[in-house]
Amino acid sequence: MRLTLIVAFLLTALLTTGGISSEYAIPSVEDRVREVVLDNGLRVVVVERHSAPLFFTLISFRVGSSQELPSHSGLSHFLEHMLFKGTEKIGTNNYPEEKLIMDELEKVAVQIRDRQIILRQWRYDMFNEHATQIKSELPEEIRAQAGTDEAAGWREVLKRLPTDIAELPQEWNKTPWILEDRQYNYWSIYKETLEYRIKMLDLMSDQKQYITDSEALGGIYDIHGAKRHNAFTSHDQTAYMVGLPSNCLEMWMYLEADRFQNPIFREFYREREVVQEELIGNLNEPGTLMYYEIYRTAFQAHPYGRNVIGWQKDIQLTLRSDMEEHFESYYAPNNCQMTIVGDVDADEVFKFAERYFGPWESSKVAEEVTVEEPEQNGERRSTVEFDAEPRLTIGYHAPVSPHPDAYALEMLDQVISSGRTSRFYKSIFEDQQLTAGAPWSGSPSGRYADLFMIGATPKAPHTTEEVEAAIYAELDKLKNKPVSERELQRARNRYRSWQLGRFANNLWLAFSLSGAYVDRGDWRTVTEDYERLMKVTPEDIQRVAKKYFRKSNRTVITLEKPIETADVETGGEQ
Repeated sequence: MRLTLIVAFLLTALLTTGGISSEYAIPSVEDRVREVVLDNGLRVVVVERHSAPLFFTLISFRVGSSQELPSHSGLSHFLEHMLFKGTEKIGTNNYPEEKLIMDELEKVAVQIRDRQIILRQWRYDMFNEHATQIKSELPEEIRAQAGTDEAAGWREVLKRLPTDIAELPQEWNKTPWILEDRQYNYWSIYKETLEYRIKMLDLMSDQKQYITDSEALGGIYDIHGAKRHNAFTSHDQTAYMVGLPSNCLEMWMYLEADRFQNPIFREFYREREVVQEELIGNLNEPGTLMYYEIYRTAFQAHPYGRNVIGWQKDIQLTLRSDMEEHFESYYAPNNCQMTIVGDVDADEVFKFAERYFGPWESSKVAEEVTVEEPEQNGERRSTVEFDAEPRLTIGYHAPVSPHPDAYALEMLDQVISSGRTSRFYKSIFEDQQLTAGAPWSGSPSGRYADLFMIGATPKAPHTTEEVEAAIYAELDKLKNKPVSERELQRARNRYRSWQLGRFANNLWLAFSLSGAYVDRGDWRTVTEDYERLMKVTPEDIQRVAKKYFRKSNRTVITLEKPIETADVETGGEQ
């Protein structure tokens, strides 16, 4: 297959393009980067660094939760899990026989899904709670006989479920439409669902004889000294990463090519339960809960309003065939960049990439998100009740690069919350002592307009109201008077130091090059964005502060303890 070789070289080693002052210039990465684009569209980006016999890799796809269809939320994150489960070659001792079982599992899962839809979630949960209670009350000898055989336990429950709806709880019979109507006998449908669930458990048990190791891929990497073998999903991307000794380059190419060209989504329905448990865990963490809430409140049209892991009911009804369709729509070489930084030879990387990834067929990647979030016409506020100390998060709708305002907002972020000389640190945390730690902020980044976020935790006895007022006072100062050139210079210096640190680290350089591809379609925007940031003026910062930090453009989320909990702690009456 023909290779299109793109080698990026700059004439100078410093970012002096566009008249950037030398005091802000940093060593260029472009003169160190080599890139090949295979005929199938896969981008292979390499930075050679021979200081240690190691390399770090990222394989990034431009797909995340924002590309998912309604009622199919969480597929990208779920897929992240499944691509660790092996392939037709890895993790199985007899794939043809295993495939027969997986095909049968899919048929059973469709039957369960269809019946759950008829029952509606509230009715299904009601019946399932009743059956689960019966399961917990099974005689000890029956439970001992079933042991770890989950299907056997549910068979015993099924024997004990009444056929005559008159024998069901009296409160259900008072509202008989819960159990049946002119069209359906819902109780019979639930029992059918349980029968299919038992069949699914039996099939999953049968599949085990063909699985050598459900985490075989990770095991291979561990044996060869891998570090940071992991993956992550965001609104806009799914990425797979690992660090390895230099002599493992070809092995890595072989394994990753197999992962993406021959996925089989092994143990899909068992892993579906794991993902649901992960979501429940996230909902029991106050920071994550507030993150979900601010996005759900701020975005009412754009898919950023969906959390990345998905809604629980969507996950419960997800089929393996849904995931296969999602994979085929987005996980293609022409929607992907492979980034390698470390002790490798670029020509050897390109040779192996052609050998192992060249046969991977490109496809028509589904269209990008085109919906725009309408401008807010008023402040939005929401309160999250959780047994934790009060917190506050504020979000303002704001653009991302290459919108010109995005660069001014990034430097504004540096001014208000980066370091001990930042305004939030000096004023709110140090002088007024309103917060347990310095308030944080973050300017938006990604493919689509996002939120400029500000957050803080009050220091008792101060309240979220006091902290919120103090934050607005600091933002008003930015609107009313330009920052001094000296203060902006400190912000530039901090950003320059941070960027130098990222470029000196193989992992973070790979993340920078990969992230630029995901957000903007080209890793070279790392250089462009830095140049534009260094040109931001005090007047630019004042202008964007006035433009975006408006009451009508903000969403405010506060975390408060439930009244009952607060009363107990203060000795009040319940």
